Amino acid sequence: MTEPTQEQLESSDKVVKRTVGGEIRYYLKDIKAHWPAVVEQHPDAAGHEAWWTADGRFHATHAQLRRDAMIGGIV
Repeated sequence: MTEPTQEQLESSDKVVKRTVGGEIRYYLKDIKAHWPAVVEQHPDAAGHEAWWTADGRFHATHAQLRRDAMIGGIV
């Protein structure tokens, strides 16, 4: 899986840009829509956050979302 560029993140309608502690982050707007299978198996995942930093690195507060991202589960 290739990491998204900052230009791709800026132009995406699936993320919202926020600055946290001086760091630019691109938060997924709707985890349930993006990962329906994960939310179906782990309903609490919908209440978590997932984001990319400007360098394209992915972060998530739910373990299954992080695992899916590592194997290319992000579409």
